[in-house]
Amino acid sequence: MQVSVEKVNNVERRLTIVVPANQVEEAYARQLDKLAKKANIKGFRPGKAPVSYIEQRFGDDARKEALAEVMQKSLYEAITEQDLKPVSQPQVEPKLMMPNQPLEFIASFEVLPDIENIQFSMSTIEKPVTEVTSDDVDRVVEQLRKQYAKWKLVNRPAQEKDRVVIDYYAIFEGKSDIENKIENFPLELSSKVMLPGFEEGLKGAKAEEERTLNLSFPADFPAAERAGKPVDFVVKIKQVFEADVPELDDDFVQKLGVKSGKVDDLKDQIKQSLEQERDRLVKEKLKEQVFRQLLEQNPIDVPRSLVEREAHNIHDEIYPQHQHHDHHQHSNEEMAAFNDVAKKRVSLGLLIAEYAKKANLQVNKDRVNQRIQEIAAAYEHPQEVIAWLSSPERRNGIEAQVMEDQVLDKLMEDVSVTEKTMSYAELKGIRI
Repeated sequence: MQVSVEKVNNVERRLTIVVPANQVEEAYARQLDKLAKKANIKGFRPGKAPVSYIEQRFGDDARKEALAEVMQKSLYEAITEQDLKPVSQPQVEPKLMMPNQPLEFIASFEVLPDIENIQFSMSTIEKPVTEVTSDDVDRVVEQLRKQYAKWKLVNRPAQEKDRVVIDYYAIFEGKSDIENKIENFPLELSSKVMLPGFEEGLKGAKAEEERTLNLSFPADFPAAERAGKPVDFVVKIKQVFEADVPELDDDFVQKLGVKSGKVDDLKDQIKQSLEQERDRLVKEKLKEQVFRQLLEQNPIDVPRSLVEREAHNIHDEIYPQHQHHDHHQHSNEEMAAFNDVAKKRVSLGLLIAEYAKKANLQVNKDRVNQRIQEIAAAYEHPQEVIAWLSSPERRNGIEAQVMEDQVLDKLMEDVSVTEKTMSYAELKGIRI
């Protein structure tokens, strides 16, 4: 067997493989023999039909099977011999497939890029400093009470903290979007989930009333073509509901899983949870700054197949409940956004892995166990969760997270840290 390797670029390889004719003919003979043994042909006892007759009847099929067998076997041998590690399914293209002639075919696939040197320099980094206050805890308590609220239909104008059920559509640059009208949308008038002014514009409205809200998209609106521009919303209020919020008493606290029923114990648990979330967010802020520099200073070629795979993962993270969600429902801009984020994720993953290898970093088993225990502590039966997370597949995922933290620590060794004090709400990005 002859093998030649062409380096198309840093992540693509093309193999040209030539297999001697005798190997192809031997595989062909084996396929004919298999067919002869199991063929049930009228006029012949099972397995007794002449090979010449079998070849006449099934020769084409036997040759296709033989060629597929030879190409699969020789491709595997060639990849092993050349010490290649494909990250995509090889695309096979036959060049010469003639009886009694050598088989020649081309196999193209992607491999991981060669990363020789990793550059990183960063003078300073900003670290958020946040104290979890009693106001932060009380805010969560109120959110929990609202989650257990019972909504009562009322016949009065809508007020702050009421829930309204609405139909609405937009009019942008003189064009009505009524064909995409949103119907039966529940909206809490203190939620701040809509454009500024939307919820305020519905206060005082009664059921069956229709209002036109004259608003503007924020200057930092994600869709640049709409940022800062005026937009009208035609809104019909269908129902108004008032919240019946439960009292913060022993029964309610026990309903939340705090066995003692004490409000102070509930608040202690909430504070501990918020502090854990604070620590996670601070680390994410640091990662965002450091890894952005790492990406900018080390542009690399990325296998297209890995980007496509990661883009599908990102899509499924965003739309987990739609198991039959159609990618074609997205605009080209949305799909491009998936691919852009996916390329950054894949690039970062490759750089982190290579940096860890060059720095001789080994996964810290104690940090892995600590991470597993931290995750499990949030559940009612932590020991069961620890056992579940300790399975090889899930533990590998946690080890990857810990290695990412270790790389972050290593990269930050020579970086000057400046602290910036901010509230928990600012750190979390919550509008109050």
